Amino acid sequence: MFIVSPKWIYLNNTRLEIDKSILIDGPIIEEILKNETIEKKYKGISRIEYPNHVLMPTFTESYLNSNNCLNKIEVETKMKSLLKNGVTRLCIHGKNYKDMMSIDIRQLDIVHIIELDGKTVQQTDIKDMTDVLDFYKSDLRKQFCISLNNIIDFDRDIIIKLSSILNEIDINLHIKGNCLQNITDKEKINDLVTFWSEINLINNSYLHGALSLSDYWKTNIKKSNVTAVVSYMELSTIDNIMKFLHLLEKKTKCVLITKTLNSYDLYQIIKIIEKLDINQNNIFDKNKIINCVTENTSNLFSNFISSGSIKRGNKASFNLFDISSNQLLKNKNCNPKLSILDKQSLTHVWSAGEQYKM
Repeated sequence: MFIVSPKWIYLNNTRLEIDKSILIDGPIIEEILKNETIEKKYKGISRIEYPNHVLMPTFTESYLNSNNCLNKIEVETKMKSLLKNGVTRLCIHGKNYKDMMSIDIRQLDIVHIIELDGKTVQQTDIKDMTDVLDFYKSDLRKQFCISLNNIIDFDRDIIIKLSSILNEIDINLHIKGNCLQNITDKEKINDLVTFWSEINLINNSYLHGALSLSDYWKTNIKKSNVTAVVSYMELSTIDNIMKFLHLLEKKTKCVLITKTLNSYDLYQIIKIIEKLDINQNNIFDKNKIINCVTENTSNLFSNFISSGSIKRGNKASFNLFDISSNQLLKNKNCNPKLSILDKQSLTHVWSAGEQYKM
């Protein structure tokens, strides 16, 4: 066992705390400690101190599309780049997902995404999918998600069969929502959502392209506890950023994804949102942006020990940011702002109780 003592800890994704440390036993956070008790009860345990740092939960990439990579080496390079940005949980999609399953980066919890397209799907595609899922069902290190593209083009019997498979083995579902944008008739929307809900297809699913859907779509899918998936590319306009913030204000669960980008744009989005915020206050993460890459993604990684927040019993995977390297923080005794997080101030990435060498 050993102790990690930063200046600030973002506990339970709700508040910054000072004079707290974490006790780590193997890959697990054994306890959250008050610093005043360390000398009394844990004097013999080694302690690593980070006097200028904020300790944050590890980040998640919920949908990395690797189809723009030429080979497996490029895919692995992209995955390691995310790791250097503080990501230790990763959902990855690629046409040749079977080839990528041989990639094993010890610091990453990896979920493989199998995609089916309603315009082209064949029975053989579903058989291949079920064969893979059956083969790896006893291997807890291998976890899968299903992604449905062009969901409205699936044959009714096939979509019912797919839903049955997903529910039987309790697997998560991504839905590409681009094909829903042009459906504006409220009766048609009601019929689709009712049908999908009756077969338990969309409940607790992850919907891509939610920003482009009508308010009527958004109201209906929220009733099914659907998580809105927003790519950093979508947030390239002020209008879409405001739509994203509106979803968060309405308590819609959201996740942020990289998709095909070669960069990790979480830090950039955080800074842009803070600049747009005219009602700034002292709340560290008032818009709950961090939840979009931590807690809101936890169901996607149900085979793995939870690491969506810093709390007792979770995996000891976390990021340390050196606030002294950021000149925006004038008074080092003040609580830092969320916008101090960036790639330059990220000095340490920990995964399952071990420090990753940057």
